[in-house]
Amino acid sequence: MLKNLTDTLGKATPARKKELFLGRRLVPLLISGLIIYYYARRVNWTELSDAVLSANLLLFIPARFIPLFIYLLVDSYLLKLLLDWFHQPISFRRMVYPRAALYLLALIHIQFSNGGMFLYLMRASGIKAEKLAGMVVFRFAWSVWSINFGLTLALLATRLFGWKFHSPLGLELILLGIGIIWASLFICLGLVYYHHRYKPGAYHRPLWSIFFEARPRQYLEVAGWTLMLAVIGVINNYLCAISFGVRIPIHELVVQLPIAELIAAVPIAFAGLGATTFAWQTLFKPYATPAMFLSLTIALPVTTYLARAIFALFALPRATKDIQDAFSSNSSSESQ
Repeated sequence: MLKNLTDTLGKATPARKKELFLGRRLVPLLISGLIIYYYARRVNWTELSDAVLSANLLLFIPARFIPLFIYLLVDSYLLKLLLDWFHQPISFRRMVYPRAALYLLALIHIQFSNGGMFLYLMRASGIKAEKLAGMVVFRFAWSVWSINFGLTLALLATRLFGWKFHSPLGLELILLGIGIIWASLFICLGLVYYHHRYKPGAYHRPLWSIFFEARPRQYLEVAGWTLMLAVIGVINNYLCAISFGVRIPIHELVVQLPIAELIAAVPIAFAGLGATTFAWQTLFKPYATPAMFLSLTIALPVTTYLARAIFALFALPRATKDIQDAFSSNSSSESQ
């Protein structure tokens, strides 16, 4: 059945493909509009206008833009590190400018931007798709484990200092999720130790070979940079929330912000609009009025995409030659 569907899409006319693409773009936009409309109906419009007009933009704008710029730099640096360690060296300039320029594709969908960067790296560095995917998996895994470490510290501090903790998910469910993530880390490290100790010559597919090739220092370096980004993300969202009058206890924000961002990233809404509102109003309901949440959660994704567009326009002249050279150069049939 899946093959028949693929064949049908592959044989579609250009006009039909355009219709399918537009449909896939319009559906998330419609879902975002419906969610925002649902919450807007429950908001007092006077309160909403007051929340927008009273927002501290002198705090909000730098609190949003500066961390996004830092994320761009660190994200590019981590990709460079992984290529330097496990493939071949690449200059930071050839990473950061194309990464920023391809943010233009994020205006369509963030995965278009990520996919464009994936293809660029394949052509620019000559790396095969499976090995590059392995680097993405390695970094993603350590991102999850690093953030989980931060969540664990936040919950321990909550218990130690007797802070109140509110979550509609329930503390037990959150602890279960954290425990599962810790278990996955120990299983991974156990497998790595077992193969190093008893099967040092075993073959590993490029998709997961980096876990066995990486040294402890490299593990810690990736984890440290990722944890730093997570801390900056918490500070960023905390200051942005304060600028709209939303005061969430920092320990609750640390624990529940990854859940909120996971909900906002689900690809059913356009640019996270609507999904962000649902996530924040559900997880942090006691700490602000619906009007304050609505104004904040519209401002967050809008300014994110605005910032990325500015970064992209600034980087595009410097990245154009690198991108053109990468895609115009000859490559092996396997890389293609």
